[in-house]
Amino acid sequence: MASSKGFYSDLPTWAKGVIAVGVLGSLVLLGIAIRNAIQTAKENKGERKDDKEVEKATNDALNALKNQNITPSINDADAISLARTIETGLAGCESSGTELSIIDQIKSKMNNQADWLKLQQVFGVRTIDNCGWGTGDTDYDLKTLLLDQLDGFTWTGTKYADVLVEELKKKGITF
Repeated sequence: MASSKGFYSDLPTWAKGVIAVGVLGSLVLLGIAIRNAIQTAKENKGERKDDKEVEKATNDALNALKNQNITPSINDADAISLARTIETGLAGCESSGTELSIIDQIKSKMNNQADWLKLQQVFGVRTIDNCGWGTGDTDYDLKTLLLDQLDGFTWTGTKYADVLVEELKKKGITF
């Protein structure tokens, strides 16, 4: 026959302790997640570029190159596809292999400064999922995303983002 005191009061002392520790632990984890989300939002507030700012800057730079008879060699479909590949590849917890694949794809498709600017223009500003549960999302333009997320290292200790910058520089592309 069940007691009228309630479920919790009928439990042995050790079970009450387990429940109390579980509830307390859950509250602590929730507090940490909220604090991290607030901290990330504060840090990124001043760093985010508005999509219209990126669009205007890349349009201006592309027009200046066009006046010098330098036009993109990458077509719209390839630029859109590469932008999407970068977005999905660097969302969440990417692996070293994914980072290297993205570097290789960018290197193979970028032939001049106009290509790079077109990719930046197509990419715009996108919301990228951060790595880990409860870490939220961050808005990135292409350059900021690559510098932040290509954070693996080669066997010589060179950061992947620096490898990309150097490879583009060899093609005359200013990152």
